[in-house]
Amino acid sequence: MADGVGLAASGTHHIQSYPSGEGSAAIGTPFQMSRIGKHGLVYGGGIILSKAVAFIMLPVYTHYLTPADYGLLQLVDMVLEVASIVAGSRLGAGIFRYYHKANTPGKRRAVLSTALIVLVTSYATAATAILVFAPTISRVAFGSPEQVTLVRIGGLSLAFESLLLVPFAYLRLRDKSLFYVGVTTAKLVLQVSLNIVFVVALRLGAQGVLLSTLVANLLVGAALTIYVLKGVGLRLSGSAARDLLRFGIPFVGTQVATFIMTFGDRYFLRLDSDATTVGLYGLAYQFGFLLAQLGELPFSLVWEPARFEIANRPDRDELYSRAFIYFSIVLLTIGVLITLFVGDFLRIVAAPAFLPAGRLVPIILIAYVLQSWTVMHNIGMQVQERTEYYTLANWVGALVALAGYALLIPRLLGLGAALATVASFGVREWMVYALSQRLWPVHYRWTPVIRLSLLAISVGVVALLLPRFTVLWSLAARAILLAAYFGALWHIGVLSEDERLAIRRLLREPGLVLAAVTRAT
Repeated sequence: MADGVGLAASGTHHIQSYPSGEGSAAIGTPFQMSRIGKHGLVYGGGIILSKAVAFIMLPVYTHYLTPADYGLLQLVDMVLEVASIVAGSRLGAGIFRYYHKANTPGKRRAVLSTALIVLVTSYATAATAILVFAPTISRVAFGSPEQVTLVRIGGLSLAFESLLLVPFAYLRLRDKSLFYVGVTTAKLVLQVSLNIVFVVALRLGAQGVLLSTLVANLLVGAALTIYVLKGVGLRLSGSAARDLLRFGIPFVGTQVATFIMTFGDRYFLRLDSDATTVGLYGLAYQFGFLLAQLGELPFSLVWEPARFEIANRPDRDELYSRAFIYFSIVLLTIGVLITLFVGDFLRIVAAPAFLPAGRLVPIILIAYVLQSWTVMHNIGMQVQERTEYYTLANWVGALVALAGYALLIPRLLGLGAALATVASFGVREWMVYALSQRLWPVHYRWTPVIRLSLLAISVGVVALLLPRFTVLWSLAARAILLAAYFGALWHIGVLSEDERLAIRRLLREPGLVLAAVTRAT
């Protein structure tokens, strides 16, 4: 729901691309790592566009919404996250696994159609429960029954969100990255337009944000569902439903734990402080989400279906290892950019009441680097279909988070919440990596990633130690630090000589990137 505010929405190996997602490359076909890069660039471009629009709108929202409004939206997000867990949002987690496992086009279509039926039904049931029990939910989440309307609008929005889940998976399976970006951009434009009407013109505050999301989910979800049904038909397969439930149900437990690690801190902050503190922490947290959306999401949108394709290849270790290095370069570079410039960004665009949020951002970014590595390293559990181990790792992380919230939030408030989040995400990453390696070992090359991580941390620490300049001088000093980061990255052995030659070529001939993206889409 925070998205409604506008804060959140080259290699030499080759693979044959399968038309319309109806087949997969043979084991003997060389895998093209550049396919990940090409479609990742398209997805990344769409996400960057959405973030650009969001941050252009930030001065508007920070003047028409108060920190308390942000706090209410964070708490509504918390409620809807619980509801989506009950609805079984991760029941679709097996779509990519069983789509590629199916051996006929009819069975692949049945996987998608069945997932659509299961998710729409479960979300409708959860939304009905929200509408009925809204007064009780409001008292528990907000401490009063006054936010019943917000809860009910959020519940309706959740119901229509189910119409987006399978269509977006369908587009990713078919490598329709340009179509995917076009749809998400259209949804963003619709939401921003409605926010201007509801929040700026009608001054509906948090309620206006939620109404915008509701309308956008309804209109875009309905159109996409019709598109998918035309492509795959409407058929409920008992075997596909059983597979999806068997694969996805352990993720329900995982989501409860993930909820505790991601949203539980808001509840503890509300108990120990007020909605304003929750709002400031929520704003800082948006930059963690930003790192995930710019660094992790474009990669994952392509990688999640492709990694099951790679799993049967004899050169899988090399491909997984290279992908991890490339992924970390992008992820940590974006983290450095955010760390360097977030304080000045808030000084320029946000109202003074929001500036304290900037101090928490670097710590939250560390947590989201660890979170993103976890998404990369859970492949062993996924391939062996032992998702209960992922649940176990998340629950251990959740227990660490709860201990951190109880010990640190009463003393340090937002800083305590951020430190507890880092600890919980770190423990989860360690357990996921260790268990996945035991189930299905992958030989990752950690040395380049460790060097890169130390470089990123060093630059971040220097940035934090800089004295407080005027905005112009601060931007200049941080630009010098950024240049130093790129210079060190080039020379510390993270990139091979062949990779540096490829980068030089792309810099000399930038048209090659556009041509590659055009071919991919």
